[in-house]
Amino acid sequence: MKSERFKNLSEELKEFVDRNYSEASSGMNVAVGRDSYKLSYFQGEIPALNFKYDENTIYDMASLTKPVVTATLVMKYVEKGKLSLEDTLGSLKMYAPDMLISNLTIKQLISHSSGLFPTFPLQKHGKAKEDYLRTIGLMHQHNTLPAAEEYSDLNFILLAFVMEELSGKTLDVLAKEEIFKPLSMNSSSFNPSFPKENIAPTEEDPGREMPVWGKVHDEKAYYYGGVSGHAGLFSNAHDLTIFAKALLSGKIVKSETLNHMTTPQNLNIGGMFGLGWMIKTPKPVSPGPSFGYNAFMGDTVHNGAFGHTGFTGTSICIDPATKAYAIILSNRVYPTRENLNILKFRRRFHNLVFSHLNSSD
Repeated sequence: MKSERFKNLSEELKEFVDRNYSEASSGMNVAVGRDSYKLSYFQGEIPALNFKYDENTIYDMASLTKPVVTATLVMKYVEKGKLSLEDTLGSLKMYAPDMLISNLTIKQLISHSSGLFPTFPLQKHGKAKEDYLRTIGLMHQHNTLPAAEEYSDLNFILLAFVMEELSGKTLDVLAKEEIFKPLSMNSSSFNPSFPKENIAPTEEDPGREMPVWGKVHDEKAYYYGGVSGHAGLFSNAHDLTIFAKALLSGKIVKSETLNHMTTPQNLNIGGMFGLGWMIKTPKPVSPGPSFGYNAFMGDTVHNGAFGHTGFTGTSICIDPATKAYAIILSNRVYPTRENLNILKFRRRFHNLVFSHLNSSD
């Protein structure tokens, strides 16, 4: 990639963010890069809270927890021979053999082909691990495996429980030992201990805080204690840049493992998920319920690109063909989750970024 093209991107990126960010969020941090070139930029403030964004602002990652933490840990254990994707929840002693859910495999959970409900307020049926396990198991008793791919938080809640049972450690401790500390991701954690002024606030929730600030926004994770497989991670643009570059260079999981993770697993049922990641794939004749989730990557990224989004307004997109990456961190749910302009912002942002980063000129 030529330096002149990257210089042009730098100018256009700043102009794009300045012009468009306020429709999507009170502020945001973005980071993009390829090879030795990298750019980062931030913008915004919340005068009512005397809060200003800076280059180190920490965000609630929401569902980026799924690929960055949970799927990564699962595949590291697969590499170590401590787990198989064909292991069932029954064989792992998570459920009794007479329960239908015991037949679900790790692969079905991590590729969102389990048939579990897309979401459910588990916290209303008890707030302990045993309560979550029991509720999910009972919900699945009358389900049969669908001929469709459907995204579900419940899949990754169960995967985290599996990892905790196998390791004998809580997910936050395991993530620190296996991912954050080895990569020097020093701003990444669950239940962050950083001062609130360093963390972007999320939603004004009358049932909790006004706003939720420094604690996980997702209700299922919040009432469980802040550490869950589907949500709970806090991080910043700097750390996610480290993660993206390490992932591409085989420093987290082996390159062959990453190739497996980013290969669509459910094409036969109209899906686009790999193992924990959304994959950019051509639209099938009969797309499944979750197929459109990969539209956030835009139109100029190559097929085979992978990424994920988070409900709070976060996302990561990586194009392995050129090793280019784009990270968007926002708190679009402040003060309310009703603002959906981040959807348009992401697509157009990625169009701009990857039209530059993926060019061979």
